[in-house]
Amino acid sequence: MPTLHRTLFIAILTAGLISSPPGIAAAGTADDGLKVSDNHRYLVDAKTEKPFFLLADTAWNLGALKIEDVDTYLKSRADHGFTAVMFALNFAPQAAENNAYGQPAYIGVGKTELNPEYFKTCDQIIQHAAARGLFVIIYPMWAGEKAGTMNNYTPTQLEAVGRELGARYAGVPNVIFSAGGEATPHYIDVDRVNAMGRGLKEGCAGRNLVTLHPMSPFSSSDYYASSSWLDFNLIQAKSGVAPANTAFDAAALVLKDWARIPVRPTMMGEHRYESGTQEDPIIQRRSLYQCVFAGACGHVYGHDALWQMTPHTGAKWMLHSWTPGVKEWTEALDAPGVRSLHLITKLLYSHPYLERIPDQALVLAGQGADVFTRIEATRDGTPANRNATYLMAYLSAPTKVTLDTSVIAAQTLNAYWFDPATGATEVIHERFPNPQSLTLEPRIQGHDWVVVIEDASRNYPLPKAD
Repeated sequence: MPTLHRTLFIAILTAGLISSPPGIAAAGTADDGLKVSDNHRYLVDAKTEKPFFLLADTAWNLGALKIEDVDTYLKSRADHGFTAVMFALNFAPQAAENNAYGQPAYIGVGKTELNPEYFKTCDQIIQHAAARGLFVIIYPMWAGEKAGTMNNYTPTQLEAVGRELGARYAGVPNVIFSAGGEATPHYIDVDRVNAMGRGLKEGCAGRNLVTLHPMSPFSSSDYYASSSWLDFNLIQAKSGVAPANTAFDAAALVLKDWARIPVRPTMMGEHRYESGTQEDPIIQRRSLYQCVFAGACGHVYGHDALWQMTPHTGAKWMLHSWTPGVKEWTEALDAPGVRSLHLITKLLYSHPYLERIPDQALVLAGQGADVFTRIEATRDGTPANRNATYLMAYLSAPTKVTLDTSVIAAQTLNAYWFDPATGATEVIHERFPNPQSLTLEPRIQGHDWVVVIEDASRNYPLPKAD
């Protein structure tokens, strides 16, 4: 078991969540789990303050599976290097309101009380995720215009639901909350969402992170920038019918968030879903690297069969836009797009992480006109200052590129290629004089690449492939 997975499992075990659900409200400590970094750009381990990249998988309809199938799913996500999964507790009416055991999440007058039997199963999901070293991002309910139930509640009711749910998992180290799914106007008014967010944050006494999932194409910051309960932003780009979703510039939304005040971490929470088992994996890698190099603190992947848990989807109209491409969700667990996403962490963790900033001015020549030919650049240091110790540029397609190396305050540099598909590295030059600008010819291999240029005196380690 990797160190991170073992640490998270021990923390959950110590909190008491593994052994028995009663008393969960008092579980954990304020130092467990994740928190926002001091510069408000990224997420870090709450105890060690080491950088943490949140690579999440989408499983909205996870409740449709029995616990043994849930564990099959969670194992596959951990094996593929994910650090989190996200799911909705009440995904009606997109799917059946009840879980695989026939239990609804909410009961009582107005359906505002947590159903003890349902939440025993939810506790098990959290426990099994912890055992795999996975965080869970829990959505109390959905707010989509024709696919959600959140609009059926008053703000007072939503705040009460949020407070009860927050209290149940307060301080449980691997629990993160989202105050709603597609919970922005015109789908729902902000008062209802703010009520849910306040309830969650008050219920957990500030011990868990809270985010919010917007409708497309927006960020939670577009509507909740002043909401004190919001810890980090999620963005939804285009997730519907291809090819529009493939061509959509998701990184532009990340850059927009980067410039916002107040500063919060941000990440792509929903974008182009993979379908079937034959898609070119560059489609998913392109979105990942462009968004992360634009400043994202994490990224969310999705497959049409896995968010629906095919064949458990309730609303058949969704299948016109989101075709699973397989008959059973298990067939999608090893889809091509998922196999190499985790490799980005090997690259990011090998260099100063919390100082990373987006900087498109690094690209002096060769910039493409769309996402298919985009060069997305990042470095450390401070904006408008030539104090970087490294720069990285993601080339979506083979092209001749000229990069500004004068931003690196060093006389001697190293440069190498990083293959996003395999994690392999290939040295370009070692310990060469800083030319102030470096031109590289197109790669022969016809896919995406990352070029890394760094201060040779820093002796940064090469990322290690699996």
